[in-house]
Amino acid sequence: MEAFAILLAAGKGTRMKSELPKVLHPVGGVPMIGRLVDKLEAMPINRIITVVGHRGELVEKCLGTRVTYAQQEHQLGTAHAVLQAEPLLGGRSGSTLVLTGDTPLIRQSTIERLLAAQRAGASAGVVLTAIVQDPTGYGRIIRDAASGEVVDIVEEKDATPEQREIAEINTGIFCFDNESLFKALSGITNANAQQEYYLTDIVKVMRLSGIAGGQKRFEAIILEDATEVMGINTPEQLEEANRVFYERKGIFA
Repeated sequence: MEAFAILLAAGKGTRMKSELPKVLHPVGGVPMIGRLVDKLEAMPINRIITVVGHRGELVEKCLGTRVTYAQQEHQLGTAHAVLQAEPLLGGRSGSTLVLTGDTPLIRQSTIERLLAAQRAGASAGVVLTAIVQDPTGYGRIIRDAASGEVVDIVEEKDATPEQREIAEINTGIFCFDNESLFKALSGITNANAQQEYYLTDIVKVMRLSGIAGGQKRFEAIILEDATEVMGINTPEQLEEANRVFYERKGIFA
């Protein structure tokens, strides 16, 4: 069975206060997007698609022919970004990883575990989650009280006070059945506080359309070490990621 990967690298990263695309800032001396591609190239991935936008020519110069590119001309949200890969992957059978380009500390073994979980359960999708002390700013994982199945992911700005108390958060990293992914993407709307097309809404769309639910569940894998997916959105967070990388180089290299 084929496996694909979509790397989201189109954002401006305005909080980095730099003209350089966020994903090109180095962690451990290597551009963070390059670290992700290194790990994917060491896996049996048939095709790596990198979605570029803001100053995408610099990302293309960095990665060259190691990946295939899809353009997101207007940044309308993560679901819209993934949709740009449809001309390249639509109609293909297999598993598709979706990773954000600013998570260079994720281990290859974690990505492999996510892919294996989707294949083993023939799941519509699997989301990588983490349990954190302070979930502020993250989407919250909503589970069915009886079965434990993931039934929704709610962004913080759209969450109720009760949902904001949930400590299990979305890392932004998924593995989907490829056909189910592109079948569901068209059902995602931008009816939310940010007026963006959130990839997180795919859980709800899959359930409402019958793509997920019943035997074809939407699963989750909980990370033991949330450091792997620490967000890098500011110069301070970039500095912290580099500190963690060098302190624990044997783990995150």
